[in-house]
Amino acid sequence: MFNLKETEKLIIDFGLSPREAKVYIALFNKKDFTASEIQQLVNIPRTKVYEVLYLLISKGLCAERKIGRFKKYEAVKPEYAMDKLLMEYKEDLAAKENMTNQILKILSPLYEKRKGEDDPLEYIEIVKNKEQVGKKWLNILKNAKKEILVFIKPPYAISTYKKEEEEKRLIKTKTDRRQITLRDICEYKGITSESEKKEFIKRISGFISNNEEVRIVKELSMKLAIIDEKITMLSLNDPISLQPSITTMIINHPNYAKAHKYIFETIWKEAMTFEEYKIKGV
Repeated sequence: MFNLKETEKLIIDFGLSPREAKVYIALFNKKDFTASEIQQLVNIPRTKVYEVLYLLISKGLCAERKIGRFKKYEAVKPEYAMDKLLMEYKEDLAAKENMTNQILKILSPLYEKRKGEDDPLEYIEIVKNKEQVGKKWLNILKNAKKEILVFIKPPYAISTYKKEEEEKRLIKTKTDRRQITLRDICEYKGITSESEKKEFIKRISGFISNNEEVRIVKELSMKLAIIDEKITMLSLNDPISLQPSITTMIINHPNYAKAHKYIFETIWKEAMTFEEYKIKGV
């Protein structure tokens, strides 16, 4: 048994309207129909039936024959009908491609000219939502090519277990394949007990198991990431409330990134190794 309802849906997806598809499928119930017979079969207003039939005729899906004083309608052989319809779509696509080329020929030079007039601060992005900060960081990880340098201090932007696991997986994949080198400088300020130190050591051990290089310092002035000497991602404390801030700036500028890399390298040389920190008292 043929599933004509499914075929009707396919024809709609192909580009016909629901009414056109319904009338077209109805034409296969017998050799030919009067408009009145079709109207009763598909339950569409009589005036609309004529309108749909003429549309099907214009698209090559239906043929009209006059028998005496009656007009009869029948389906055109499907192979011919579909070929004609497909050809029309191809011609329409070719015309649209031609129009696209003409549009691009005019607009592309204008866009390139406009780029030179852009606001010089457009390379700075401000992100205040913690969830968005986490998403931006994961996206930066995915696109990193050779090097990531990070100052790590609370509060941490990766807020859910799922995202933290995705971060670990991305880093492990890239470092295992030697796609990037990743160095972290971690702050231990605020650790006041042996249990807190154990948790901190556990966190750092996780970084090292991901092939990250780690150094430890008592305090960092900001949260910072420098990616491929091009992108700088940083967060600063609120200077008024002195509460930890998750407001983050993402700056896409090589000169700015290289300046912060110099700061990173200076602190890296003076920082403790992980082994030195482990034997240090709380």
